[in-house]
Amino acid sequence: MSAKSAEQIHRVCFLFVMLVLALAAAGCANQTPRLYAPMQADGYSASPIGIECRFTADADLDPATKTPVGDEGYYLYVLNEHADWDYSSAASLVFSIWMRPWAHSWLILESPRGRLEFGHTGDLGIAKARYHEGVFQKIREGDPNPIAYLWQTMDDGHLQIGKPNRPPTFVWRMPITRRRYELIHEYQMQRRYGQFGIRSDNCTDLVVEVAALAGINLIHRIRLTAPPEVKVWGKPRRVWTDQQYRIVEYSTPEVLDADLRQLARLGIGSDATKWYLMLKQ
Repeated sequence: MSAKSAEQIHRVCFLFVMLVLALAAAGCANQTPRLYAPMQADGYSASPIGIECRFTADADLDPATKTPVGDEGYYLYVLNEHADWDYSSAASLVFSIWMRPWAHSWLILESPRGRLEFGHTGDLGIAKARYHEGVFQKIREGDPNPIAYLWQTMDDGHLQIGKPNRPPTFVWRMPITRRRYELIHEYQMQRRYGQFGIRSDNCTDLVVEVAALAGINLIHRIRLTAPPEVKVWGKPRRVWTDQQYRIVEYSTPEVLDADLRQLARLGIGSDATKWYLMLKQ
């Protein structure tokens, strides 16, 4: 067998394996995100970070049901696209991020006069490598602390106006008052969007900030304890050497998605996913 033929067979086998893995990942797309892992032998653990109080002190709530109320025609929508990241083990998390590295959260502010769809985006990969690419690149280079790349702040953040080029996996709606509508609109106009990060100043952080202005606190952060090394394709790879990079906390659409769905099930806000998808056809 020639070297060229062997290379072609290897390429076909590789593509077949990747197809099987992609189909397996697609089959899990509608399952509940796996967000929790107890401390494991390799030093890995993951856990969503809770909140002390669901509603802010000045929230507009129905006296009987303790659910949000608002003025007619005024609503806040949280649109979320999770990426099915699997936090159940270090290896599964690395693989699921490699398969689908992006997720997004954004908003719609509605009044009787119209709707404003907006969000915070960045990590464009122009001036610097995107976060997942930067970490994997440093792993390949043998950097002693490749996960430290997540501590960088990007300067390519900007305000997203309108619909992004991908559909949400879940849309949650809550009524708001006209006063809160005006407060949120002013905040959207005045907020700075130039910086973008993993640990702060990302798309989910904007959503949570606006939700708090609407009177509700959303569960959105996860605490990740990373092992010093992880196996990638069966080969151990260094993750960190310096202890300061052992624990990372960040906002993620994965955790936000689970919280929004739970709120809708409890009758706090409502599921507006079908409405949005039909609206955008």
